[in-house]
Amino acid sequence: MFPKVRLWPKNGEYMDKTIKRTMLMGTQESSRRKSRPLSSNGDPKEGTTTTIEDAQGKTVESTMLAGTQALQENSASSSVTHQKEAKLIEIDGRDSIYSVAFLADGKHVVSVGEEGKIRRWRVEDGGEEGTPMDAGNAVFNIAVSRDGKWVVGATSRGLATVWNAESHEKITEFKGHHNWVRAVDVSADGTRIATGSDDGTTYVWSLSTGDQLLGPWEHTCDLAAVKFSPNGGLIATATWDRYSLRIYDCQDGRLLFDFPVQVHSAINQSLAWASDSKQLLALCRDGEVNCLDASTGTVLSQWPIHSSDNARCIALANNGTFIASSANSSVSFWDTKTRQQIGSVVEHIHVIRSMAISVNNDIVIGGEKTITLRTLCDILPSFYFDNISTSQEIRHTKGENNDFEETRELVYIPNDSPNEKIVNLEKIVHELRIQLAQSRQKSDHERENLMQIVRVHEQKHQCETLYAQGRTIDAAESLLEIVDAASDAVRTNKFIMDWLAEFTNRCKSTLEVIGDKASKAEKHDEALAAYSTFMALGSLTLSTVPMKWATTALIHGSFNLPRFIIYREICDVLERDGRVMEAIRCFRQMQSELPEDPGNHDERAQWELDFRRHCVDKLEKLGDNAIDSKTYNEAIGFYLNALSLDPTNINGVVLQRSKEVIELDLSSYRGYEGKHAALHSMGRHGEAFEAYRLMLSKIEQSPDLQIRELRNQYVDATATIKKVVAQTIRDMPRLLIDTVTGRLYDKTQQAAAFEELPIYDELRSSMTTALDHARIRREVKTFYRYVMLSHKWQPHEPTFQTVENTSIYGLPESPANSKLLKFCELVRTLRFKWAWSDTCCVNQLDKGVQQESSVAMFRWYRGSSLAVVHLLGVWSGSREFGCLWKSIWNTRGWTYQEYVASEVVQFYTEDWKPYLGLDIFNHKESPIILSEMERAMNFTTQELATLQPGLDKAREKLYLASMRQTTREDIAYSLFGIFNVAIPVIYGEGNQAVGRLLEYILTRSDNVTLLAWTGSSGSHHSYLPADLTVYNQIVPPHVPSPIETAAMDGVVTALRSSLPDLSVTIALYERLYDLPPLSLVAGRLRLPCIVFPLADLAPVSESNSESDLPVYRAMSPMLGDVEIKTAANLSGVEGLLLTHPWISPLLDQDFSCGAPLFDHATRALRLVVRLKQPFGALLLTPLARVQYRRVATDSLIMVRIREETLLTKLMNGIRTIDIQ
Repeated sequence: MFPKVRLWPKNGEYMDKTIKRTMLMGTQESSRRKSRPLSSNGDPKEGTTTTIEDAQGKTVESTMLAGTQALQENSASSSVTHQKEAKLIEIDGRDSIYSVAFLADGKHVVSVGEEGKIRRWRVEDGGEEGTPMDAGNAVFNIAVSRDGKWVVGATSRGLATVWNAESHEKITEFKGHHNWVRAVDVSADGTRIATGSDDGTTYVWSLSTGDQLLGPWEHTCDLAAVKFSPNGGLIATATWDRYSLRIYDCQDGRLLFDFPVQVHSAINQSLAWASDSKQLLALCRDGEVNCLDASTGTVLSQWPIHSSDNARCIALANNGTFIASSANSSVSFWDTKTRQQIGSVVEHIHVIRSMAISVNNDIVIGGEKTITLRTLCDILPSFYFDNISTSQEIRHTKGENNDFEETRELVYIPNDSPNEKIVNLEKIVHELRIQLAQSRQKSDHERENLMQIVRVHEQKHQCETLYAQGRTIDAAESLLEIVDAASDAVRTNKFIMDWLAEFTNRCKSTLEVIGDKASKAEKHDEALAAYSTFMALGSLTLSTVPMKWATTALIHGSFNLPRFIIYREICDVLERDGRVMEAIRCFRQMQSELPEDPGNHDERAQWELDFRRHCVDKLEKLGDNAIDSKTYNEAIGFYLNALSLDPTNINGVVLQRSKEVIELDLSSYRGYEGKHAALHSMGRHGEAFEAYRLMLSKIEQSPDLQIRELRNQYVDATATIKKVVAQTIRDMPRLLIDTVTGRLYDKTQQAAAFEELPIYDELRSSMTTALDHARIRREVKTFYRYVMLSHKWQPHEPTFQTVENTSIYGLPESPANSKLLKFCELVRTLRFKWAWSDTCCVNQLDKGVQQESSVAMFRWYRGSSLAVVHLLGVWSGSREFGCLWKSIWNTRGWTYQEYVASEVVQFYTEDWKPYLGLDIFNHKESPIILSEMERAMNFTTQELATLQPGLDKAREKLYLASMRQTTREDIAYSLFGIFNVAIPVIYGEGNQAVGRLLEYILTRSDNVTLLAWTGSSGSHHSYLPADLTVYNQIVPPHVPSPIETAAMDGVVTALRSSLPDLSVTIALYERLYDLPPLSLVAGRLRLPCIVFPLADLAPVSESNSESDLPVYRAMSPMLGDVEIKTAANLSGVEGLLLTHPWISPLLDQDFSCGAPLFDHATRALRLVVRLKQPFGALLLTPLARVQYRRVATDSLIMVRIREETLLTKLMNGIRTIDIQ
């Protein structure tokens, strides 16, 4: 999707809150007038404040400088506005946006959200650059280093992940938190990162080494924000639910201050440091910004800017002159010195979750799936973008509306050529000022009235001077300022009011002429400004200017006009002129283009109601006249348009008129068209679609070719709906229980069930000219939501044969039948139609169905809307923690994958009450449930979330299964789904099932750690175990442990100096590297490894006190003495071998921990270091024809290669061995 870009003129003005101010004044003529700052309520402030002395030498405020000097300085200020072109870009963020940030150069923005993909966008045009930085799960917050090199993300896996901002390469991950990481920040020097988590802790890490520098700092609840001070000496943290904002010393980790402040919950958006690191701004939940002194621990000021329920984010400008603050979907701006609102409000289309300001004074706003990028040059006065010291100096010496001496000559008015009115006004103003200065004896009220009269005459002088210059738009705006500020003293002054009326008419006449000339010259912006100002002056009766303005603005406008005002004007003019159909087309175009705006909701709703009513009245009369004239098609067209505007009041009329047309003209399709529209609006969708079908038939059978061609304009949604239904139920279980009827529905019956719904006819009747695929998918998906049962089987469970031809609600009473009945009633209560239980929804006598369900089970649970867990033996009266993890349900083999696969789970006791009385919909979100399941599985929630269907993480999946109890076959079959394997289900095969499963995983994943076990061999192959209990360790001790980077580097450096000739070392590395991967050939395992022949095998003379198994001792030249404990009889056996099969770790091929690439020689030296580590060896005994059989041992054979072993001897032992 391309970003949407809108441009404004460079010196755009602000819009007033009233309708007459809604027309934007920013054009080539009006852009020369003075840019006025806004007051706190968004209205323009009054003019420049000057002082004059009264008779006692005291100063009195005045709003205008005397004579033409004021005009010179007013004009001069317009030339110092920001020259950057204003721009707004809206980007489809492709995700629910959680966080946005600018890169250091201000030319790029990064964003991230629920999907966990960090994307980089160009500020220039909103285009995306590079492939997303994928975290694999939700990222709540991102921070960018000051040099722009690194992007750090806070993830829901409890990690902080660092990416290269240019290449998008993941650099490293920081682990230490036990819950979601919500907030991250990078220090100004780019050497440290800080992380804050839902586990209530904060850490500081080294970005280069990954070491933990400070922390954990314990908090009483979840972290909402962490922020380094700009100088890096301090760090601020804030929590969500407790009144705690802390400042820590980044050198020694001391807690310096703890403020009783409750910040807003927007992630890492509630704190902002001043550039000097001495003050900290905090956006609180009560809508105040607290300014905190970081050196003394005091609250300097409290600054109310929002109501307590809508403030979310703040961002501080780089020069510190203003802050941006979001409330719901809008952003306002505030001067940090005066604490007053400045500029106009920026609207976003969604609730704002994150925002940032760049070094280039752009702002980025993120909310839902939309990112808004825009400049601020047309929002704020230019001095807010200057260097801080310069802007403060100007504002302190010359005031907010300062002028610049060097630009005055650009618009200088010669003193020797003023017209008579200007000269007279100057005299009047001078006399009034003298009166004001001598009015010390008058009352305050009289002095205030006189001062207002002085101000009005100063403004009159300004208006006449601007008009004489030909700057009519500027003159009109000054006139509006007089009207807006007029007091009773002004309104009762006849001379002033007469002048206002005369000058208004003079401006309006001139403005219309200016607009017409500009329009003919195709200077549309100038025409718009003239027409807009004309309308702002009021009294539009009998004027054609509104239509001129609206047409020009809608077709040619190049800046952000309020388009509702434009459309409203056009619609009203067309409707009043009797051009009703044109007015309706304009009205529909407005509705399709303009979304609802909360700012003008009431005004727009009332106007739309009046407009619809006027048009409907006229259309009914036109339709009746057309029937009288026997122009039936035209009549139906009028009625249908009336129906579209007001379906509640006109549908009966349309239905009756349509029937009349059908009777009068049997060949016309228009009668059926009207009948369909009327019936549809009345909610009779079945009848409506039948009328629509007959309409299509009439069109197709028409002798008129043009009418037959109309068929291409219409669609029939029936086939599309059926296709979506088929696609939806394809991935659902073969059989489901209809919880309304209690009967089993197969795929055909499931598909037919949707066609019996009222929504089926409503969809077909409503989609006549275009298909709404999204709505069809949404309605179908909602209907086919299903709930799965996870439980422990009991005796006499109702099978498929039991309920095949009956309702489950009619089954005889028994514990097992009651369980199924209660489950279906619960599902129906939860407003789901479909339920599934493995007892009756799988035909256990059909081998094909058994096979399908074993493989698809994981997918079915993953696709369910809810999994209901029935805890046999756990009763509602028990509130003791641990009943879940101790329950018999938690020992079953199948329940492991059922829990892992299901996104939403609810636990119920044996008497069908929510476990522990939980009242949340998804019990997987309960900390109590998560804690119990972690204890039951000895696995963290974050680790469980990483288990997906497939062959990866095989050891973790087998580890979880090793603790489960089930039949010999089911322990393997229950893993088919999570491993996504499709091998035959053969009940009765016993332990062969485990062997077939492990063989499948081993040969397709090349995961040699499946050979790391001790115990008994299975009957399938000697290299595989008899059962899964041997996988009771995730990381087997057989495989050499990883070596820390610093230790490895030190040993490699020493080796490099002691081995000047690395040729043998490199040859050894290449020999190992060239070994083929593990494979299965004709039922034999072809294993690449290093072999070590054994000699001098002999039983140990002393008995072993720990076991009755025999113990043998042998000798290997390269390994030394080896002790072996096995049930196998090794007496007299020759040719025994020990093997080192852990080749990948030796070669540094496991880069999952971020191991960097090295040159050839370095990798060879690292191999030598790893070869010196202890490893668990596999014992092989020879068979015929150079084949071997693995000898199962009862304990680990842990050995180490001797220091004196030559590398050439090791090289001779590298080979591939076939194992039966």
